[in-house]
Amino acid sequence: MEKSKQIEWINILRGFAIFLIVFGHSIGYSKGLTGLSRYLSSFYVPLFFFISGYLFHENKEEKLIPFIKRKAKRILIPYFVFALLSLIPYYLFAGNIQTSLGTGETTSNNIASSLLTVFYGSGHGDTLVQNSPLWFLPCYFLVVVIAKISYEKTKNCKYKSLFLSLFFLVIGGIVYYFFNTAYPFGFETALVMLFFYFLGHQLKQLPMPTNKLKLVITIATLSLGFIIHLFNGRISCMNNNYQNSYIVFILSATFSLIGYCYLFSFFKKCTILSYLGKHTIPILVVHKMPLVVFQSKLGIISTYLKTGHILIQFSLALLMAIISIILSLLAYKIVSRFLPILYGESRKAMLTKSKC
Repeated sequence: MEKSKQIEWINILRGFAIFLIVFGHSIGYSKGLTGLSRYLSSFYVPLFFFISGYLFHENKEEKLIPFIKRKAKRILIPYFVFALLSLIPYYLFAGNIQTSLGTGETTSNNIASSLLTVFYGSGHGDTLVQNSPLWFLPCYFLVVVIAKISYEKTKNCKYKSLFLSLFFLVIGGIVYYFFNTAYPFGFETALVMLFFYFLGHQLKQLPMPTNKLKLVITIATLSLGFIIHLFNGRISCMNNNYQNSYIVFILSATFSLIGYCYLFSFFKKCTILSYLGKHTIPILVVHKMPLVVFQSKLGIISTYLKTGHILIQFSLALLMAIISIILSLLAYKIVSRFLPILYGESRKAMLTKSKC
């Protein structure tokens, strides 16, 4: 497969992944869609790490410190900016919104404590409740840094991607079963997600099968992923919570990721998803705020989203996911025109993206 086409379908897959994240959050309080929510939770977060591993290109010339600085600018600046900014609407409106959602949570009045949780960088136990999807960014930062170090330490290993994926599969499981607590930057979750990261990189090194064989693999793996997920509950990667079984989660997610990877390799072009795939961070850091308003402050619409007919719940959730994505991208267009650094970008990178 040609490199340009390969990158294009991966962009499309990444756009699909960020859409699933937003849609999954939009149905979080929809009582008739708990089954769909459970299925999406079984793979949509690992899918991001899998894609990142697939796209990983080992640059032996880039030293560790410059690499960390580059990734910190791209990942941690948006995290800290939006985690801190999100505290403003949270402290102004959170109590009323939580009552509307019926979460039973109470708003902390300790601003100093909230600031500390931002710098601790863990979403475990809803400590980033002001904008919970932000937990992903510090965890992702740890994953790419650990991956960089791991590749340097195993440079003489012939099958290092396979070795590292199995290594972190075991280490992540040990931490999950025996030391599962809220570590800084979601370290406990990062260890598990590293398995999917290296799995993606390993899959990239395999030859792409013929279309007929690829179709068979796609159907088989997606079916297995769906069936296996039925033996587990709703997954929360943010809390490093894999419900009934860590192994069931690993198996269902692995089959689903391989299936969706091969499925989207058939895609030649999808402008909308490809665009979303190039703007995942702007969507990730903002989308939850409009979603919370839709879920709690639109009167009868919010009520129907939670308890209406299943088709109404699905339709409203889909519409609200689309609107939230549009609003996130509008915010990105406006803010990045003047302060692209807030999204971890330079003006030069902005100009390059606008031409894409």
